[in-house]
Parts: sequence; structure tokens; C-alpha cells
Amino acid sequence: MSPVTRRQFLQLTAGATVSAGLAGCTDTAAPDPAPVVADHVAARTSPHPPTRPTPSPPAAPSATATAPAFLGMVPVLMHHRLVDGEAGTYDMTPQFFRAELERLYREKYHPIRTIDLARGNFSTVPAGKRPVVLTFDDSSPRQFAVDARGRVDPQSALGIMLDFQRKHSDFPAVASFYINQNPFGYRGADVARALRKLEELDCEIGNHTLTHPNLRSLSDAEVQAELGGLSALVAAAGVPPPRTLALPLGVHPRRRSLLAQGGSGRTAYRNEGVLLVGANPAPSSYRRDFDPMAIPRIRCSSHAGGKGELELAYWLDRLRRDTSR
Repeated sequence: MSPVTRRQFLQLTAGATVSAGLAGCTDTAAPDPAPVVADHVAARTSPHPPTRPTPSPPAAPSATATAPAFLGMVPVLMHHRLVDGEAGTYDMTPQFFRAELERLYREKYHPIRTIDLARGNFSTVPAGKRPVVLTFDDSSPRQFAVDARGRVDPQSALGIMLDFQRKHSDFPAVASFYINQNPFGYRGADVARALRKLEELDCEIGNHTLTHPNLRSLSDAEVQAELGGLSALVAAAGVPPPRTLALPLGVHPRRRSLLAQGGSGRTAYRNEGVLLVGANPAPSSYRRDFDPMAIPRIRCSSHAGGKGELELAYWLDRLRRDTSR
């Protein structure tokens, strides 16, 4: 793979109008009561109308020779734990994950990161292929592990992706990892070693807050401490701080403008994209209905054979049939 660093990316400004998702992470708190954004998914009913933030709207990306204007729908895939044996609703076995990669490759998808989608940068996607974003929430140990010599555990999710890349050099092992404190089970100096390795592999390190709280239950100061504290943790490892956020439990804070920026000094943070938790493909960055601060995702799980409502197999089947999207 020929890596593209963040320094080569388009410098585009993202604003914030937020539409909420459907289901939370592995926790049980309810998500925001708002309709799904895509026109081909029936809106969920709610007793309360969705609220919208007040910051200025985002600047629209502009296509260039290095960032072609892909106009189709972009699957943004939401993964959680990698487990052996029986999988829960948010879990996936290694065998199922390998099969997912095989299908994505067979159907001509090409991985990019969340920040690429938020900035409208599809420059790494070859002609004839379409972008896909693989995201991982909660930074559980089986997602990524690296030893003292810098070798990635081949049984981890990223290790599986790297093995797949060795067999298919045109399918890069690129993903976005949304971490909490003690990411992947590491502590102390091992945190910096792990995050630097992810940066070296050109994966994105995203913000999932320090402690994975229900942001709506927090004060403004507490929300900023959660987001800014995680951003500071990443920066202390010697890698660029996160520029995208995955909402814990799919829940917004009471003041949504805090998602875009906040904090001060060491804990200052800024986000160009915010990930929801469901439940449909995202519009292309070049479509009028794209909102970088409200990017929907598709749940990936091997529970019940991955045939749950609106999960990955459903959407890949639909996108394959409907070539207009």
C-alpha cells in the first residue's frame, strides 16, 4: 500500500448540524430520539422532535484532481469486540470478520478513514472502486495488540486486516479506532507504544471519550473534560490528536456544539466529524445531505449469522442491487 499521511489531506472545515442515530454501543442507554438520515430507511418515531445545533454549516468539499467527487453512498462499518465462540449482538468472530473482508474486496470496496470521508478526500480510492470506512469502538484488546518489537498480533482485528492486505495489496489495512482511556488494555508507557504503531500504520485514532459516559447526563464542563482528556492522552503519546469522534451510546450532550470544539490549553480539542451508531450508509461528502457532524454507521456482528435488521449483509445486498446509490 502507498500510505497517504494526514499532511497530504485536504484542509477543509467541518461545521455541525446533527441528526441522531439508533442504537448504542454494547451498553444499554438509549440513543437520541431522532430519525435516520437516509431517504431509503423509514424514520423511527419519536415523541420529541430532534434538536439541531447552531454553529455555521460546513463548507462543502470541492473535487480536485487528487480528490475525485465520489457521489454514491459510503458504508461506514461499526465494529466492537472480536470474540471466539458465540457472539453477542455487537460481537464478531475472527472467521466472520475475515469473510467480511473477502466480501468487501470481492464487491470492489476500498478502505478509507473517517477523517477522509469527513474532509471529502477520496484520493486513495482507485477508479472503479467505492470507499468503505471500517471503524472500531471501545478499544478492546482483541482489536489491536503490538509486542515490544512492534509486531502486530496476527489474531487481532488489525492483524487480520494486515494479513488480508498481504494477500490483496490493493485492499489496504486502514481503519479508524475510537479509543477510551487504557486503550486496548494498555497502561503507562505501553499506551504511547501502541498508539504510535497505529499512527505508523496510517490508521486513524479517534475520540470515544475517556470513560464512555452518557454525555447527556454530564455538565458542559464534564463533557469537555471527557473529550479533551482523551485528546490530551493521544497527544501525550506523541501522535496527532483525534479529529473525529464516535458518540458513546449514540447519545449527544445537551449542548451539541461542544462536539465540534472545546476545552482549553492541554485539553483543547476539535472534531471535524462525529459518528452516530446506526443504521444506514452515509451520503458521499459531495452530496447536499452529507453532514460531517452526523455520520451514520452500519452495525457489523456475527450474532445470528449477521442477519440482523439493517446490518452489513442487508446493506451490501441492497447497494449491490441498486447501483444508483
